[in-house]
Parts: sequence; structure tokens; C-alpha cells
Amino acid sequence: MLLHACNGIGRLARLMLSDRKANFTVMAALSAPVALALAAVAIDEASIYTERREAQAMVDLAAITAASNMTNVNTAVVTTLTDNGMPGVVVQSSGQTIEPAVGKTVVTVTPGRYVASGANVGQRFQASITPYNAVRVTLKKIPARYFASSLIPTPVIGTQATASMTPQATFSVGSRLASLDGGILNALLGGLLGSNISLSVMDYNALISADVSVLSFVDGLATQLNLTGVSYSDVLASKATVGQIATAMANVPGLGNTAKVALQTIASKSTSTVQIPLSHLVDLGSVGKLGLGQRPAGLGVDASALGMLTAAAGLANGSKQVDVALGATIPGVLSTT
Repeated sequence: MLLHACNGIGRLARLMLSDRKANFTVMAALSAPVALALAAVAIDEASIYTERREAQAMVDLAAITAASNMTNVNTAVVTTLTDNGMPGVVVQSSGQTIEPAVGKTVVTVTPGRYVASGANVGQRFQASITPYNAVRVTLKKIPARYFASSLIPTPVIGTQATASMTPQATFSVGSRLASLDGGILNALLGGLLGSNISLSVMDYNALISADVSVLSFVDGLATQLNLTGVSYSDVLASKATVGQIATAMANVPGLGNTAKVALQTIASKSTSTVQIPLSHLVDLGSVGKLGLGQRPAGLGVDASALGMLTAAAGLANGSKQVDVALGATIPGVLSTT
């Protein structure tokens, strides 16, 4: 009886081992948890990679914005990141240690000086060295997790960007005078222009105080010279008379009414037909490659209206001396050359 039972169990075991039906179902059931875990890890890793690239792009933009606003770098960085959807931006000051958390992004903003030299790239930025011309922004944040947070530790995304602002053009002419004598200035400017100029002290004060946007001035010159569809360098390769230069300055937006009227008066009184090479008056460097109306980010080029005018008049006068009768103005002096 016992032998018969053992034989029955043996036959049943052989039947089960030889039966291959539903093997795929069993294997699928056993491997499904592993496949799901791998899929969860892959989805989260892809999400983290995408989020890291987005964070790097935002940090690049924040560094560029901060370099354009060196007097308020922290606000520039926070505003840029917040406007681009970065949550809970907190600035970590020197000596602080703030850990990022879900919904809290930690940034470090370091102003310094960037020198493009033969040194290694990592040594070109010098933190806290004045005068500042660059900003380094470092960001840390916790990425979003969807499935695999219980399988692998949550990483911290860390990105960094350094941006520098290199002046592309500088312009400085003239000076700020402590006091003015309208008669002397009328005689000097009239002698340079070869005409009779009659402006008041108030007019000259307005011209001295007025700062003219050089790019807007060149835009106005292009209009005076009937140039369209060209770059700033193309305009500066041309020539213009003092009258055209004064008219272009008078048409610059934002100029005060007194200075505007004074420039219009000078333009109407200027009878000189001498054309000045504009490249001798203004040099915009690489900014000259821009088309008319375009503006480089973070760069403003201004100049004194009177300084530009006297520089233009001096160029028009060439090497000739100016003989100005100042006897009525300066006691003991009959004339000045």
C-alpha cells in the first residue's frame, strides 16, 4: 500500500515537471516587480537629468542678469530664477550653510573679477576682487521624484555659472565746469564754427548737464545722412557736418527742452560745410556690428552734449587756430588765440 502511494506521488511529480504549460505567466509574475522597479528608476533618472539641464539654463541666465546689475546682484538672481519658475529661492550668504529641501532652492551669489588670460579657466574668476566685473552663481535644489524615491536616495542637483560684463565701448569728452561765462563760450564756440553764436549761460548749463545716448545719436545721424538698413559701424564710416551732428543730438530722446533748443540754434547758425569723419568722433568697438536700433544688454553709452559738440567743432576746424576777441570779457586781455 505504501509502495503504491509512493509510486503515485512520483508519477504526479514527473507530470508536473514535464508540463510546460503557463511557464510564461509564472516567469512574468516573478519578473514583473523587477521590471517595474527598473522602469521607476529610469523614469526618475530621466526626470532628474531634464531638471538638471533646466536648472543650468536658469543659472546661466541669472548670472548674466546679475553681471548686468552689479550694484544689486542678489535681487537680480532671485528675480530671474523666480520669474522662470524656480521655487522658494533663498540666497545663502558667506558663512551660512543652508540645506536645500523640497520647494526650497538655495543659491550662492559671489561677485568678483574675471580676467580673460592664459590662465586655466577655473582660475580666471577671482571671488570678491574689486573692481567687480563678473558674478558666479551656484544653485542647489532637490529634484522632483515620482516613483523611485523608496528605491534610491534622493540626489541634490548642483549647478554653477559665471558671467562677466566686458565694456564694449567707452566715451568721455568734456568736463563739468564750476562756473560759466556765456560771452567767452559764445566767442570760443563761434570761432570754432565760424559763425556768430549767442547762447545764454542757462543754455550752456543745460548742454553741460545733458547726457546724450551715443547709440541714439548715431541713429539720428543715420536719418540725417539718409542711411537705412546699415550697422552703427557703417554710419560711423560716413562723414557729417557740425550742423548735422547738432541736429542729430537735438533729436535724441529724453533730452531737456533747453538743451534741445540750444542745439537746434547751433545747428541753424553753423554755416560750415566741412564734413567730419564720424569715426574720429565716436568709436563703438564691437558694438558697431549691431544694426541701427539694436542695443547690447547691460551697456549704456552716454556723453556730454557740449563735449561732443565742441569735439565735433574742433574736428571741423582742423589745425586752424581760433582768434577770439575777449577784451570786453577778460580785463587786460585783448585777444586769445
